[in-house]
Amino acid sequence: MTPTAAKAREQRKTARREAILTAAQDVFARKGFDGATIADIAHAAGVASGTVYLYYESKIDLFAALNERLWEVVTGAMRDADAPPDVRGGTEARIHAVFAAANRNRDLLRIVFLNPDPRTEVARRMNHADQARVQPLMELLQGGIDAGTVRDTDPAMLARLINSLVVIALYQCFIQQDGKNVDAYEDAVTAMIVGALSPA
Repeated sequence: MTPTAAKAREQRKTARREAILTAAQDVFARKGFDGATIADIAHAAGVASGTVYLYYESKIDLFAALNERLWEVVTGAMRDADAPPDVRGGTEARIHAVFAAANRNRDLLRIVFLNPDPRTEVARRMNHADQARVQPLMELLQGGIDAGTVRDTDPAMLARLINSLVVIALYQCFIQQDGKNVDAYEDAVTAMIVGALSPA
């Protein structure tokens, strides 16, 4: 196989994987995790059920990939925010970017937040992924601690607390309140985080 043909084949595989994942997002949004089947997802993607299994081993793998997709959106928004170096300005910019990304991806947010049962393998895998996700925030906090702009405390603990606070705020704002009072939620979360981070 020539390099051009190999590249084209990889592009087709990537496109098919993405189409299956997008179909899964649509089916989970309509039927929920428990109500959805691989056959439903295959039909929505326009492929055979066996094709889905070539890319994802199970419905749990599809859900885990959607969870990863959501957090790539959220962490990408936080990373790409035009954040000033001070704690308040940086926090405000990052929180605003995260809420804006969540607002643009409400269906995905709803799927990830509303479907997993905390006793299931889905929830265990999501929790494990969450632990890895706080690493960049922990490193950012450590940099602030080293510079003296962030309270000198355990950066891993701070990162986990901030992550949990933001997840709860997103849930309250976009699931419980259906996207109402976004500014109030952003302001409250920013104030809590700045208070937690500011040196005593």
